[in-house]
Amino acid sequence: MLSRRQTLTTSLAGIAALGGGLVGVPAVAAPPRTTVVVEQTLLKALPGKGDALGQFLAANWLVMDQQALDQELFTGFWLARAETGFEPWDYAMSVGYPTAAGFEDPATAKGFEAIRTGHKTVLIDGQGLAQLGRIVGSQRLDVLAVRGFAAQV
Repeated sequence: MLSRRQTLTTSLAGIAALGGGLVGVPAVAAPPRTTVVVEQTLLKALPGKGDALGQFLAANWLVMDQQALDQELFTGFWLARAETGFEPWDYAMSVGYPTAAGFEDPATAKGFEAIRTGHKTVLIDGQGLAQLGRIVGSQRLDVLAVRGFAAQV
């Protein structure tokens, strides 16, 4: 009977033979950065503009937030939509930050401003944020505990 190590070695050799080359060992991913603060922006769509506001946020805010995540300015981000008929807000945009200063961290603010300056706003049906909805609130949350979750986008 083969040991676990011998089985792994035999399996890798077989895969290499099938592929006709060397099997690369996957790089060890850097540990995820700890989220210390989450900042949420709450948005309310103007009448009849709920879907368009969501499209605008996806085409603009999420694109810039992904760039900020790639540059390690953010630890994560997500966009949630409230149930139909919920009055206070329609969308909650949440962004995680690695420092207690959140967006106000000088490196984060400077880095995101460069992203924003380089971003060309995508209009939805010729309309921007001012024609689609309003920011109705924001809040800052100190993260006490987190366990990973994923959403389909």
